[in-house]
Amino acid sequence: MKKLRIHDFRAVRVPVSAPSSEPLPDVFATKGDYLVAFEVKAPRAERAYFRKSQVEKLFEFLDLLGSYPQKLAVLAAKFPYKWVLKSVDKPDDYVIQKKEKSSFKLDKFT
Repeated sequence: MKKLRIHDFRAVRVPVSAPSSEPLPDVFATKGDYLVAFEVKAPRAERAYFRKSQVEKLFEFLDLLGSYPQKLAVLAAKFPYKWVLKSVDKPDDYVIQKKEKSSFKLDKFT
Protein backbone atom coordinates (compact mmCIF):
# COMPACT_ATOMS: atom_id res chain seq x y z
CA MET A 1 0.00 0.00 0.00
CA LYS A 2 2.76 2.42 0.90
CA LYS A 3 4.63 1.82 -2.35
CA LEU A 4 1.47 2.30 -4.39
CA ARG A 5 0.67 5.57 -2.62
CA ILE A 6 4.26 6.81 -3.00
CA HIS A 7 3.72 6.44 -6.76
CA ASP A 8 0.45 8.43 -6.52
CA PHE A 9 -1.93 5.49 -6.82
CA ARG A 10 -5.16 5.54 -4.89
CA ALA A 11 -5.06 2.14 -3.26
CA VAL A 12 -7.35 0.11 -1.02
CA ARG A 13 -6.75 -3.20 0.71
CA VAL A 14 -9.78 -5.49 0.71
CA PRO A 15 -9.55 -7.53 3.93
CA VAL A 16 -11.35 -10.79 3.22
CA SER A 17 -10.24 -13.54 5.58
CA ALA A 18 -12.37 -16.39 4.26
CA PRO A 19 -12.57 -17.70 0.70
CA SER A 20 -15.43 -16.01 -1.10
CA SER A 21 -17.26 -16.48 -4.37
CA GLU A 22 -17.20 -12.71 -4.80
CA PRO A 23 -14.56 -11.42 -7.23
CA LEU A 24 -12.58 -9.33 -4.75
CA PRO A 25 -8.85 -8.71 -5.10
CA ASP A 26 -6.58 -8.38 -2.07
CA VAL A 27 -5.70 -4.84 -3.14
CA PHE A 28 -6.91 -2.60 -5.91
CA ALA A 29 -5.49 0.69 -7.06
CA THR A 30 -6.28 3.41 -9.57
CA LYS A 31 -4.19 6.05 -11.22
CA GLY A 32 -5.40 8.06 -14.19
CA ASP A 33 -6.81 5.63 -16.76
CA TYR A 34 -5.48 2.57 -14.89
CA LEU A 35 -7.27 0.12 -12.62
CA VAL A 36 -4.99 -2.52 -11.12
CA ALA A 37 -6.18 -5.57 -9.16
CA PHE A 38 -3.66 -7.46 -7.00
CA GLU A 39 -3.68 -10.97 -5.56
CA VAL A 40 -1.06 -11.05 -2.79
CA LYS A 41 0.71 -14.02 -1.19
CA ALA A 42 3.38 -14.15 1.52
CA PRO A 43 4.95 -17.56 0.98
CA ARG A 44 7.20 -19.20 3.54
CA ALA A 45 9.19 -21.02 0.86
CA GLU A 46 10.95 -19.92 -2.33
CA ARG A 47 7.74 -20.03 -4.41
CA ALA A 48 4.27 -18.55 -4.34
CA TYR A 49 1.44 -20.49 -5.97
CA PHE A 50 -1.61 -18.78 -7.47
CA ARG A 51 -4.53 -21.01 -8.47
CA LYS A 52 -6.43 -20.31 -11.67
CA SER A 53 -9.62 -19.72 -9.67
CA GLN A 54 -7.91 -16.91 -7.73
CA VAL A 55 -6.62 -15.28 -10.90
CA GLU A 56 -10.05 -15.57 -12.55
CA LYS A 57 -11.50 -13.47 -9.73
CA LEU A 58 -9.05 -10.66 -10.56
CA PHE A 59 -10.31 -10.58 -14.14
CA GLU A 60 -13.95 -10.73 -13.00
CA PHE A 61 -13.32 -7.76 -10.71
CA LEU A 62 -11.67 -5.79 -13.54
CA ASP A 63 -14.64 -6.54 -15.81
CA LEU A 64 -17.09 -5.26 -13.16
CA LEU A 65 -15.48 -1.81 -13.27
CA GLY A 66 -15.70 -1.25 -17.00
CA SER A 67 -15.11 2.51 -17.02
CA TYR A 68 -11.31 2.24 -16.89
CA PRO A 69 -9.66 1.97 -20.31
CA GLN A 70 -6.52 0.33 -18.87
CA LYS A 71 -6.99 -2.68 -16.56
CA LEU A 72 -4.23 -4.85 -15.16
CA ALA A 73 -4.21 -8.04 -13.11
CA VAL A 74 -1.09 -8.37 -10.95
CA LEU A 75 0.14 -11.24 -8.79
CA ALA A 76 2.28 -10.14 -5.87
CA ALA A 77 4.56 -12.34 -3.79
CA LYS A 78 6.00 -10.87 -0.60
CA PHE A 79 9.11 -12.88 0.20
CA PRO A 80 11.33 -11.96 3.14
CA TYR A 81 13.18 -8.80 2.07
CA LYS A 82 11.78 -8.89 -1.48
CA TRP A 83 8.58 -8.28 -3.43
CA VAL A 84 7.99 -9.84 -6.85
CA LEU A 85 5.11 -8.39 -8.90
CA LYS A 86 3.95 -10.16 -12.05
CA SER A 87 1.42 -8.74 -14.50
CA VAL A 88 -0.74 -11.48 -16.06
CA ASP A 89 -2.97 -11.35 -19.10
CA LYS A 90 -5.13 -14.47 -18.67
CA PRO A 91 -6.54 -16.66 -15.92
CA ASP A 92 -4.25 -19.63 -15.34
CA ASP A 93 -2.18 -21.30 -12.62
CA TYR A 94 0.96 -19.32 -11.86
CA VAL A 95 4.10 -19.77 -9.78
CA ILE A 96 6.31 -16.87 -8.75
CA GLN A 97 9.79 -17.75 -7.60
CA LYS A 98 11.81 -15.62 -5.22
CA LYS A 99 14.68 -15.38 -7.72
CA GLU A 100 12.42 -13.80 -10.38
CA LYS A 101 12.42 -10.13 -11.25
CA SER A 102 9.17 -8.17 -11.25
CA SER A 103 7.42 -7.74 -14.59
CA PHE A 104 5.15 -5.03 -13.12
CA LYS A 105 7.02 -1.82 -12.35
CA LEU A 106 5.37 0.97 -10.37
CA ASP A 107 7.73 3.61 -11.74
CA LYS A 108 6.29 2.97 -15.22
CA PHE A 109 3.26 4.96 -14.08
CA THR A 110 5.09 8.10 -12.90
